[in-house]
Amino acid sequence: MDWSKTKSIFILAFLVLNTFLAIQYFNIIITNSRYDVIQQATIEEQLAAEGITYGELPKGNEKGAYITAESKVFSEEELKALSNQEILNVENNFSGLKAEFEKPIGLPETNTQTKLNQIVRENILYGDQYVLWKTDKVNNTIVYIQTYNDRMVFQDLSTDQNIGMLTLYLNDKNQIVSYEQTMLENIEDLEERQDTLPALKALEALYNKNDLKPNSKVTEVQFGYYTPFPLSGEQILAPTWHIVVNDKEDYYVNALEGQVIRSNEKLE
Repeated sequence: MDWSKTKSIFILAFLVLNTFLAIQYFNIIITNSRYDVIQQATIEEQLAAEGITYGELPKGNEKGAYITAESKVFSEEELKALSNQEILNVENNFSGLKAEFEKPIGLPETNTQTKLNQIVRENILYGDQYVLWKTDKVNNTIVYIQTYNDRMVFQDLSTDQNIGMLTLYLNDKNQIVSYEQTMLENIEDLEERQDTLPALKALEALYNKNDLKPNSKVTEVQFGYYTPFPLSGEQILAPTWHIVVNDKEDYYVNALEGQVIRSNEKLE
């Protein structure tokens, strides 16, 4: 046997085999990439097929981390700085404040929100840290919630527990007569901030849990912080997508891990 020719045949065979394996490897990569694109499109197509609609979603990845905070204890010195108010009750050593205005504050029929924001800043302790959250015309209340790094600390109004929330009470003359306030302080990130899940993934999580019903409409998508277990002392809050469906149903999705958060329940 001519060893030179045999060696050449083996080398050629190995080259052919390596070329074949390389082609197969790159085909797998391309197929997986196409599969990822198809999967992304499938989520959108499934929502469309169910008649589930949504507007323009926040673009890009938000940065977020779990945060820790403490319920603020209002001091006597802070309370003394309040004017035109009678302190009705201070719960848990001044951590929850209830007050009544000696002279009710009227709201105008126009530019109401601008006036409201001004009233909160000028009459509420640390009022500039709160933003308007919801208006309840049935109970005649207006709710503001605290912010951290310009992001809302979401509240579940279906429970009696709240942290970082301001509730204004109105009379039948559209005047603010009293309020209740809680606040968080010493807020810190527990870890280095990282990219969070995009908003579409949060919708996917709700869809997979059957929380997005056929023909429903996603009316609001916001990024902030939330805890399903409000405590009287130290809090741990997760970066969270808040999703409103049909202008009335509130849902929360952990923006780091993708679980749907249920109030007073475990993460799913």
